[in-house]
Amino acid sequence: MSNITILHSIFSPTSRAFVASLGVEVPAGDDVTVAVGDDTVRIISDHAKAVAVCPAFPGYPTAVVGEGDAQRILPFPAAWEEVATWAATPPAVADAPNRFTEAGFMRLFTQEEFDALLAVETTDADVRRMWAFIRAVGYADMHDSLTVNSLAILRAKNFIPTDERLQEIKAGVAKM
Repeated sequence: MSNITILHSIFSPTSRAFVASLGVEVPAGDDVTVAVGDDTVRIISDHAKAVAVCPAFPGYPTAVVGEGDAQRILPFPAAWEEVATWAATPPAVADAPNRFTEAGFMRLFTQEEFDALLAVETTDADVRRMWAFIRAVGYADMHDSLTVNSLAILRAKNFIPTDERLQEIKAGVAKM
């Protein structure tokens, strides 16, 4: 089971009822760890610590699993079983979009990257070929070999500055 953190407020009747439903004696303190059945649960009752753990949580109680970008939250759980089931079930991985309109494809680049590509479109055959193909078919498909090869060429020529940026573009992360 994942380590679960409950963000709790003694000022919220809903949060107090939820923590009471855990069936554990919660020791005094604003950041405690307790056992709920076979699970280890951290209960944070201090608002500043709760914000530090999960800056965007919507209110009390909130269940938190993971850290940083891998963090998931379950706001306002009603029962421990709901939290345990949720924590044990990994989120579905959304498929990255693979097809973009011409405008959608352009938005994958930062303004600086896009301006650099436009500046060399008339002088760089690879850039010209890529845009000509996208304009002709009306979309860019991340699974099409021409798109894959074009992005690799743009990376090799430093129009895409890092491998991380290349991965962002392939994943469909819009920058404009």
